[in-house]
Amino acid sequence: MRRFPLLLLCATALLPAACSSKDQGSTAKRVTFVWGKTADSTKLDPAVITDGESVTVTSNLFDGLVALEEGGTKLIPWLATSWEASEDGLQWTFKLREDVKFHDGSPFNAEAVVFSYERQKDADHPAHVGTFAYYSDNHKSLQKIEATGEHAVRFTLSEPDAIFLKRMGLFSSGIVSPTAWKSEGKGSDGKYKYNFARKPVGTGPFKFKSWEKDVQIVLEANSEHFAGAPAIDRLIFKPIKNQQARITELEAGGIHAMDNPALEDLAGARRDPRLQVVEKPGFNVCYLAMHTQKKPFTDVRVRQAVAFAIDKQRLIESAYSGFGEPATTMCPATMWGHLDIEDRKPDLAKAKALLKEAGYPNGFDTSLSYGTAQRAYLPNPSNTAIQIQKDLERVGIRARLDQKEWSAYIAATQRGEHEMAILGWMADIDDADNFLYILCDKDNARVGSANNISFYMGEEVHRHLVAARRVLDPAERLRHYHAAQLILFEEAPTVPLVTVSDYRVLRKGVEGYYIYPVGGEYFRTVRFKK
Repeated sequence: MRRFPLLLLCATALLPAACSSKDQGSTAKRVTFVWGKTADSTKLDPAVITDGESVTVTSNLFDGLVALEEGGTKLIPWLATSWEASEDGLQWTFKLREDVKFHDGSPFNAEAVVFSYERQKDADHPAHVGTFAYYSDNHKSLQKIEATGEHAVRFTLSEPDAIFLKRMGLFSSGIVSPTAWKSEGKGSDGKYKYNFARKPVGTGPFKFKSWEKDVQIVLEANSEHFAGAPAIDRLIFKPIKNQQARITELEAGGIHAMDNPALEDLAGARRDPRLQVVEKPGFNVCYLAMHTQKKPFTDVRVRQAVAFAIDKQRLIESAYSGFGEPATTMCPATMWGHLDIEDRKPDLAKAKALLKEAGYPNGFDTSLSYGTAQRAYLPNPSNTAIQIQKDLERVGIRARLDQKEWSAYIAATQRGEHEMAILGWMADIDDADNFLYILCDKDNARVGSANNISFYMGEEVHRHLVAARRVLDPAERLRHYHAAQLILFEEAPTVPLVTVSDYRVLRKGVEGYYIYPVGGEYFRTVRFKK
């Protein structure tokens, strides 16, 4: 793997107060904060991205109508100052802030909100450029969006949605600038020519400055943000794929913080007087998906055999340095809606018997795909893949390893090009729907934009998951989620592997940083100790 040189922004190491430079004609020092991340972003249009590396950046460029409280899951007013729902739950009216401008100077208003949702809803909209997986997954009941005044907007649903308000806080619900989209006119296809995914314009606490692919993304503080100017003037995201290179650069001061540390480095980081470790229980799951529309994984006995072959505890020891807990369902134990099921124990004899019964007494050849990027749920992709490969080999399943660069891997799994694939999910919404419906429902097995990469089409699971969206009674919703998890455990389109706590490592002197249990990374409150 390529080694990355130290990032020398000013000198051999950055001071705790960060790199200072002078703007032309100004004597004011500029405070820079550098975040070391696992991989580069794929795009910066919040409506079309699905990967965490992109969300990390867009969370700071765009605002939604609601936001999360600092480091928590409680929703607070943001671009909307208040809202109310009709008695039947089918209409939601939001009152908007009147003092907000986009980064290009154009006004934020109800028209911009309508534009931001209509471009996702309407395939003929001139700004409907890309694939809108999150809209398709989360807003099936959204029938109409309309301005009821310059600073008021109404959403009309076709049916009640138990978590509609939470969806308003999704990163994909960030409000975009209509003026930016329209600034370069339309092409021959009737779509706007402006490359929004490379030149994003929102209302967020930071403005887009530049993007040098695989080198850095630079944002600058939005001094006019309605919640107040950030304490840092410049925010730099630097992709450093190698974990050891990332921690080395942090120790040297070339970056101020990093995500996805190697778990075996945490003890040393805690002892290092230059560093601090931040930890929070993980709302995530790492899983092995089997493409249920491709033989031999069309046979439930084969999928169950794979589940019996995998030793999760040994996987945690070998690829997670002993950190993490075995996952039993696709809804992590930290999340509301989780069902506590007694998991399968590794049983090679049972696995071989199931394979023989399915017509594969000598096993079979297949492929096991995985991406290069470390994630909170997958800190060591290669070791994870190797351990799973070894477990499968013990029952006669010969899996060829297929590693791909992160953005290419995400695209390939969404297209269903894999046979078996290792992936994971980190919560966007504090609700079981965000795991079970998004990852396991047939609605989300769309080739080209699939989040359900097992392409599982179970009708009974679909019935329960759709019902859980429509009913408002939490106890009734819970009943549906528990029933769906029991079926998924038996059908085994995926093998849930591990849930792991979220860890970040920061330089001492960095303050105001929070790990959010759901959503993205937010740096509007980050500052340096004086």
